[in-house]
Amino acid sequence: MMQMKGVLAIVTNEVLTLNNLDALFNPKSIAIIGASPDSKKIGGRPLSYLQNYGYKGDVYPINPKYDEINGLTCFHDILSVENSVDVAIIALPSSAVIENLEKCAKQGVKSVVIFSAGFGEIGQEGELEQQKIVQIAKQYGIRVLGPNCLGLFNVQLGFYGTFSTIIEDEKPLDSKIGFVSQSGAFGSHVFTLARQQNIGFSYFIATGNEADVDVADCIEYLATDPNTDVIACYIEGVKDGNKLINAFKLAKENNKPVIALKVGTTEVGMKAAMSHTGSIVGSDAVFDTVFSQSGVYRATTIDEFLDVTYVASQLPSPKGNRAAVFTISGGVGIMLADQLAERGFTLPETPDDVKEKLKAILPIAGTQNPIDTTAQISYIPTLLEDFIDAVLSSGSYDTAIVFLGFAGLKHDSIKERIETLRRMKDKFPHIPQITVTINSPQSSLAFREAGVPVIQDPTRAVIALRAMKDFGEFNSRNFEQVIPNFNADLTGLNGDLTEYTSKKFLQQFDLPITNEQLVTTEQEAIEVIKDFQYPLVLKGMSPQILHKTDKGLVSLNITSEEQAIEEFNKLKAIIEATPNATFEGILIQEMIKGDFTEMFVGSKRDPIFGQMVIVGLGGIYIEVLKDISMRKAPVSREQAKEMIEELSASQVLQAYRGKKARDIDALSKLISDFSKVIATVEEDILEADLNPVMVFDEGHGVKIADGLITLKN
Repeated sequence: MMQMKGVLAIVTNEVLTLNNLDALFNPKSIAIIGASPDSKKIGGRPLSYLQNYGYKGDVYPINPKYDEINGLTCFHDILSVENSVDVAIIALPSSAVIENLEKCAKQGVKSVVIFSAGFGEIGQEGELEQQKIVQIAKQYGIRVLGPNCLGLFNVQLGFYGTFSTIIEDEKPLDSKIGFVSQSGAFGSHVFTLARQQNIGFSYFIATGNEADVDVADCIEYLATDPNTDVIACYIEGVKDGNKLINAFKLAKENNKPVIALKVGTTEVGMKAAMSHTGSIVGSDAVFDTVFSQSGVYRATTIDEFLDVTYVASQLPSPKGNRAAVFTISGGVGIMLADQLAERGFTLPETPDDVKEKLKAILPIAGTQNPIDTTAQISYIPTLLEDFIDAVLSSGSYDTAIVFLGFAGLKHDSIKERIETLRRMKDKFPHIPQITVTINSPQSSLAFREAGVPVIQDPTRAVIALRAMKDFGEFNSRNFEQVIPNFNADLTGLNGDLTEYTSKKFLQQFDLPITNEQLVTTEQEAIEVIKDFQYPLVLKGMSPQILHKTDKGLVSLNITSEEQAIEEFNKLKAIIEATPNATFEGILIQEMIKGDFTEMFVGSKRDPIFGQMVIVGLGGIYIEVLKDISMRKAPVSREQAKEMIEELSASQVLQAYRGKKARDIDALSKLISDFSKVIATVEEDILEADLNPVMVFDEGHGVKIADGLITLKN
């Protein structure tokens, strides 16, 4: 049901997804509830910013104490505003928020920003009040940013819905970078550092407690925003992992790099983040996996976060890994060569004809890549341009770093250098070039105005270049869409499943398990054994004894009926003698012979992102070596093969010293099929261990020799 002005129109939860965020991010009209004529007060700052920085829309101050504020008619409450309101900013004590939010609903306000603190971040009582905000938002289809948030701004529009002092003295710089932060204070810190480096933003959004609008909503909006090319996000925790993944996918579809700074990597940090945002923080390894799988670059420091974000907004990704280095210092050139090589770049030798050109320009130059221009660039005005032009025109390089030492401090010559670099950027737009020099505020601004990316530290420049390489490689890959298409039957299954019931469940999906059969009596065993070839394996099954070897419930190399009956009775007796253990039966199983490699394939249900599929070396090595690869399920066969190749132990599956290669294709198929199974029953399976999975020689397939599944209920 649509909202009509002055009518409390109840709507369904679907409105929250149908009602986009355009009214919040690009409002044509703004009401400030708690407005003040004092620009130093929380209710006065947004009004001051809107008036001083050129907002062209309608502004409605709301405060019963005033009839007029700063030349604008002041209304006693939001219901007195007769015109449509896109966003209302609530700058009031927490005790007045619910009442005014309900009035906003009655007026037909489309979105609300709540500055007020005193909600979910203070404990149970505050959380109950925050739930009232959630209920009102859902009931009336209002999008809510906050509470306990610093607000947001849209630089191009001149919309500044924030009480932060970071823009008090200076209008923000505009750019194509959208920045969303779950922490207002952190966001302010990054914003200030960025401005010192003359880096601007298209949007700045601090999400606060995320009662409604969260970081994933903001990334999704920025992914389709025409004024944003790069998305930077600070994340402490998320509540809906799939929503975040879908936002990342949308950014990739629109070719927009995403750079994330995720905190809460240690137990102490996770507890701190939990108390700060009220979000679920989750396993850091899972976040790492999701970022990597989604093509999101994860920064670990603020410098790295800003460097990569800035460079991504200025340059294309390199088409390959061939790097050229131009330097005024041989020592720095060597350092750059080492660091580039460590990060997957090559430094091809300068072509002979190019060397001759460079020697003709400057006989004393070092023409081998890294290319040492020497300090003569200070005395030969065209030297730098001639060198870069000759080298990049050869077609032998995909990217370049230009080290100029402290040239940025030489105000008499830096403008000429910048103009040279700008011409080279324009002439070779497909080749990303990063300049490294120490800057003054004046030269930093000159670089920005020329559109020439500059970083002051060589190592940071290499890291940023590697990030651009990662973006390019990820975007060039076309992963097939993996859609789970199984119908899983969990009827009669509950809690911890034995090996037998676990594999019986897997049989529904034609996953390759060992030939086996469960028996409960001696007579059944005698009849079943006739259908098997010796040697055999007998395993005792009890839902209360899942680790069978610890209790002696596995008997190997059974070679006769008499031995099988003896072992049957022994295993049954062990189970019956174990307190509270129930006897499910004895599993008679083929004993796998020949040459094979044991692998582990499993899953773990993450509370945020759902099922994660895990691959590693099998047997005890999965626990000892902890050499694993992980992905969000489901995965394609191609992705499964990548998981195998990521393992340090992947070499044991390859052919070497006369040993045949293992059937990696069959293993990849198993991983992919298994991942689709667990994605189908994402909420029902807590974890699954297929260990060991026997991988035979190439062309001979795989078999699941043992497995355990734990269900949610």
